[in-house]
Amino acid sequence: PAVQKVREAAARMSCQNNMKQIGIAIHNYYDSTNALPPDHAGHFVNAMVLILPYLEQDNLLKQWNLNLNFYLQSPAARTTVVKTYL
Repeated sequence: PAVQKVREAAARMSCQNNMKQIGIAIHNYYDSTNALPPDHAGHFVNAMVLILPYLEQDNLLKQWNLNLNFYLQSPAARTTVVKTYL
C-alpha cells in the first residue's frame, strides 16, 4: 500500500506539472501575440499545435504545415508524442 501511494503521488505531481507547463505556454503565447490561441484555426490546427514553441517543441511545430488538415500532415508531425499533453 505504501508503494502504491507513492506512485499515485508521483503521478499526480507529474500531471499537475504538465498542466502548469501548458498554462505557462498559453500565457507566453498571449504575451507574444496579444491574443489567446484559437480553439481552431480554419479546421487545420488547434491551440495545442500553436503553443508547441512555448513547450520547447519548436522543431515539431516546424514539421507542421498549418494550411493542411491533420490527416495530410507528415507522419512525423502526426505521430510525435508530446509528453506534456499526456
